[in-house]
Amino acid sequence: MEEKILLGKIRKNVGVKYVEGELIFLSKHQWNCGWYWGFGYIGNKKTHTHFDSVFLESGVLVASEIFENTKIKDSQWWILRDLFIQAYALKKCAEIYRLGGHQTSKKGITDIIKNDLKAKVLNEDLEIILDKIWSILT
Repeated sequence: MEEKILLGKIRKNVGVKYVEGELIFLSKHQWNCGWYWGFGYIGNKKTHTHFDSVFLESGVLVASEIFENTKIKDSQWWILRDLFIQAYALKKCAEIYRLGGHQTSKKGITDIIKNDLKAKVLNEDLEIILDKIWSILT
């Protein structure tokens, strides 16, 4: 069973996509397909979306303005935002080192920095960040 934690109830007319007026849960990160971390999934029974597209792109920066009801303090929200920004950056870098190119399969051109060891190290660092996010919320 997937672990989730309640982030809070989103205020109406606050300017965050898809989730206004809803109770929103964050799913715990999971190691998927033996090579990447799945994380940042938020939603409820009706909605499934992503932390970055809702909370990092909305322009609304503090928890007290986003949530009608939450246990998250504004100071914690800034830390969570920072950790999620780091997590998404590490995930993208790990993908590049794991896969090489994303849009072509030109060997020796788009996969010139492919490196499984670097991908492994980045995913280990990413796990540290994701565990910290979860520990802050729990």
